[in-house]
Amino acid sequence: MKEDFPKNEIEYDRRFCNEQACMEYLFQLRWPEGFACSKCSHTGYWKSARGLYICSHCEHQQSVTAGTIFHGSKKPLTIWFKALWWFSTRKSSVSATTLQDMLGLGSYQTAWSWLQKIRTCTIFPQREKLSGSIEADECYFGGESSGKRGRGADKKFKVAVAVERKGRQLGRLRMQVINNCSAEELTPFATTNIAVGSSVTTDGWKGYSGLEEAGYIHNKMLQTKTDDKASVLPGVHLIISLVKRVILGTFQGRFDGKYLQRILDEYVFRFNRRNTNSVGKRFWRIMQRAVTSQPVANKGFILQPTTASALT
Repeated sequence: MKEDFPKNEIEYDRRFCNEQACMEYLFQLRWPEGFACSKCSHTGYWKSARGLYICSHCEHQQSVTAGTIFHGSKKPLTIWFKALWWFSTRKSSVSATTLQDMLGLGSYQTAWSWLQKIRTCTIFPQREKLSGSIEADECYFGGESSGKRGRGADKKFKVAVAVERKGRQLGRLRMQVINNCSAEELTPFATTNIAVGSSVTTDGWKGYSGLEEAGYIHNKMLQTKTDDKASVLPGVHLIISLVKRVILGTFQGRFDGKYLQRILDEYVFRFNRRNTNSVGKRFWRIMQRAVTSQPVANKGFILQPTTASALT
């Protein structure tokens, strides 16, 4: 697909200043090769006075927003586009309260719902797996509580993290909420997100014992056997600290655990595109997902059960 996006906010404001411009952009994204009926695939159509595209073969009617995250919304597309622009071009995350203020929305619930829908567009189903040299570890989110700490904690959210190493630089990132830190959870995380044959460096935790059998080159770095603790998995530990800093800054250290995976998906989207030459390209990429993502009801935003509400 040919890249087509505004390079900066001034260009954005000029291009998407009215509803018609937004509709035309959605049409281009949804049907880059020209209109095709979703029912019979016929390419001929005529447009009704209400803006519906009617197939000239089977007369099936469809809107350019039907079956997208905009489906059923009564708000103008100009506001939706501005939300997507701000979301995709900011360097840090955005809260529902901030989005409400920026867009002038009368309801916090509307801003919250929009933000969750946009976050569902941050992950591409056919994305390539991480490859090469990988660092992997787990981290824990949740409030202070009595009982076990670390990997044995029951009231904290466990998150598996894997990041590519490109010499001293970091490559692409993956983060996933997991139920526990056993091999039954960590090995599937690796096979889902890391290409077989990659070199995966972890600490000595037994939960990574299945990596070699799964087809990876497994390197263990033990903190007990080195004087320089900071040299053990520095890349993945940096990522963990940055994510916690974002949650502290954007959400004042509090989050609803039911939606933690969506927050992580948003962070991964930003991190993996941190070196993009134009901020507009991030907008274009998330708009591509916006027109192909099916509408999600509020209950569809929940990916994991909740057990905690504050960040350690």
